[in-house]
Amino acid sequence: MNLRELTDEALDALRTDVAIEQERRQAQATIPDQIRELTAKYIDGGGNAEDLP
Repeated sequence: MNLRELTDEALDALRTDVAIEQERRQAQATIPDQIRELTAKYIDGGGNAEDLP
């Protein structure tokens, strides 16, 4: 892909698409740890692990 050939609108759309994809990848990388941490807090606070999905 030659970025110099893109219109301003196409380049802006590509930049938006890249930002969305980066956010998606970051979420996939961090959410499992967040789930583990929240599960541990829930259980430590007296919650029943069997009540979690």
